[in-house]
Amino acid sequence: MSQPNQPLPREIYTRRRIAAVVVLVVVIALIWWAVSSLTGGGDDGDPAPAAASSPAASSPAPSPSPTPTSTAPAATTAAPTTSEKTDCSLADLRVEAAPGQPSFGPDTAPNFFLTVTNPTRGDCRVDLSDHPLQFEVFTLTTYQRVWADTDCNRPEDAGELRLAPGASKTWELTSWSRTTSAPDGCGDRRPVDPGSYLLYTHVGDVVSQPATFNLE
Repeated sequence: MSQPNQPLPREIYTRRRIAAVVVLVVVIALIWWAVSSLTGGGDDGDPAPAAASSPAASSPAPSPSPTPTSTAPAATTAAPTTSEKTDCSLADLRVEAAPGQPSFGPDTAPNFFLTVTNPTRGDCRVDLSDHPLQFEVFTLTTYQRVWADTDCNRPEDAGELRLAPGASKTWELTSWSRTTSAPDGCGDRRPVDPGSYLLYTHVGDVVSQPATFNLE
């Protein structure tokens, strides 16, 4: 006749419970690891290495687009050009100089032209008594001033200059005797030498570009 089963010691049940808990923890850890692997892992994982490529096959990364700034472009605040102005002042006028011909023979009296143009969209008025016309001559080689019509004579015009938008006016001077002069120094005027010279014309402080001519 068999003997009845004896109950196991208490510590055996305790060990079994601990083993079951450990197995459960391991199973939960494995499940968590599997889920993490499928979803890309956490921040601690190392990034996958980039595929290697030869230098010839690689292309430079595109440059980043410039970030718009809050500063307005300079063109939006620029002052209007002279041709766009609706008013006109002395500084807006365009002054040009021209000799009557490129060369003047020894017996030919030189003649010069002064042309002033209003390039604006407004009417222009200039008091020529305050801003006189002037013809002025310099040597080309040494840039020495040799003569000006206002040194010993009155300006060609002293009235009011009125120019409509885009209009021009020209004065011709024929009174140069091919002699030197200086401001307030007209007592000792000498003949100028043959050679190359520069002609400037003025309207007040507005000066033309030089024009060349020859005296034979």
